[in-house]
Amino acid sequence: MRVKAEIVLVILSLLAVVRIVAGYSATSQAFDEPAHVAAGMEWLDRGTYIIDPIHPPLARVAIALPLYLAGLRLPKLEAQDTYFDIGNRILYLGSNYWRNLTLSRIGILPFFLFGIWVVFSWAAREFGIAAGILAAFCFTTLPGILTFAGLAYTDLPAAVMQFALIVAFTLWLEAPNLRSALWLGIAAGLAFLTKFTILIFFPAATVCILLVWMLQRPKEKLQVPKLFQQAGVALVLFAFIVWAGYRFSLKPVIEGMNLQRQSLPSFQHLPSAAQPIARELVARDTRIPAPELLMGITASYVLTHSGVTSTYIFGQMRPGGVWYFFPVGLFFKNPLPFLILAGIGVVVSCRRGLRWSARAPFAAAVGILAIAMLQKYNAGQRHVLLLYPLLAVLAGAGGVYLWGTRRKGLRYLLVALIVWLGIETGRAGLDPMSYFNETAGSDPSKILVTGCDLDCGQDVARLGDELKKRNVATVHEALFTSANVDQMHLAPVVDPLPPNERVSGWVAVSIRASRLGDVEHKAFPAGSFSWLDSYKPVIDVGGTIRLYCITPADSTSKNTCSQ
Repeated sequence: MRVKAEIVLVILSLLAVVRIVAGYSATSQAFDEPAHVAAGMEWLDRGTYIIDPIHPPLARVAIALPLYLAGLRLPKLEAQDTYFDIGNRILYLGSNYWRNLTLSRIGILPFFLFGIWVVFSWAAREFGIAAGILAAFCFTTLPGILTFAGLAYTDLPAAVMQFALIVAFTLWLEAPNLRSALWLGIAAGLAFLTKFTILIFFPAATVCILLVWMLQRPKEKLQVPKLFQQAGVALVLFAFIVWAGYRFSLKPVIEGMNLQRQSLPSFQHLPSAAQPIARELVARDTRIPAPELLMGITASYVLTHSGVTSTYIFGQMRPGGVWYFFPVGLFFKNPLPFLILAGIGVVVSCRRGLRWSARAPFAAAVGILAIAMLQKYNAGQRHVLLLYPLLAVLAGAGGVYLWGTRRKGLRYLLVALIVWLGIETGRAGLDPMSYFNETAGSDPSKILVTGCDLDCGQDVARLGDELKKRNVATVHEALFTSANVDQMHLAPVVDPLPPNERVSGWVAVSIRASRLGDVEHKAFPAGSFSWLDSYKPVIDVGGTIRLYCITPADSTSKNTCSQ
């Protein structure tokens, strides 16, 4: 049975990888991809990590590694360069944009494959082999997972490695020994090196798992000293791996954090308890391990606590964060049959007769969602991608329960849900980022837009194909993208569309620009392109760009949209 299951697992993995790779050539760079490419290439080529340390290096090194092996290197840096400029120069190097973009995305596939195996293994361990197969099927067909498995982003590696850490922690609690402690330390180190969200999500998951463990663990005497000893071993291994991830950097604070002596930061955005410590470190210019890590955590904290002041949801900008942002996204951005199966799995995991660890996926999901709902940085569902493998495990449990009841009605329901899920993942096609389930209506931009929930610049190449098909000579554009528009060859003449200025001819506008005023790296006031609302698009390109043909105000003038 196990051998047959592994064959099915390989088939599911291959089908998913083929689908992901097939989408590379049609999906333009998502907004943050150049930044990740630049940071990873710096680590590989220069041995430093100061261009953009807001995320740890592991996923970014994986992104840049295929490019590095292909002979690409960090370009010469100019004083005014941003990490987007540097990353774009790498991607466009040698006029091999699509090859280079593909290479950077390939670096994410090992994390995706590892994620499939961990999801299968945990679900199979707790609920049986069939549950493992169904969980893996869900994981490999979810539009949210497929989206970030196909982009050079840190979110899928972070979700997979933090999920693996939650599994390792649960297994260590169930069988505390040196081996499980070592695996815990390795998993913790690698998870930390993917994204700093581990600092809020893992503690939240841990607390909930510990509550379940303390309430339902076997009643034998708890050997607290032994647990602390093993935790110490895991902690030492964790620290070593994290330091290795920063190349065992040991530098003075000012040099390591790339600070300027004439304008040292005041750290006023940090918590009050951390401010004097940070100032003292800078004042003494103390030599510390991995100062780039300290810089990254500081930058991440400042961004999440002061970088976003409003949240777009249900067609409106709302001040600060809203507690229901992530639950709303989980509901609308996931196939309904998957949510139904996961809901049944929640009930199943709470039934009597199961070992306590069977409740760990649900407990972890509750903790993570709860802490996420308290965050004011509501910049995309990708930040809670960790919930998806947890829910996939629960969906596997729910499906096995439906089949195991031996009731025809429930078995038919399971078959219907699996077929429905297959239809939904097919509907997502090669552009899973713009997927919303049926309840979102005909215009999902009225629900969510930001953070790669809908518009992340992925349809720029599709726009170029559409313009070529229509023989468009001149187009006015307001696109949300980090790509160099003048190098995307959209049309012979590409003119930026000024805000609040009516033009005639062909006009292409991103949904995010239309709703929020975000164009490339500029942020115009919302409504800056609202004059287009009175026109009907000629076509919607992909799920995110609207192409208009605007006739001149003077009806006697020549139609500038003629082909």
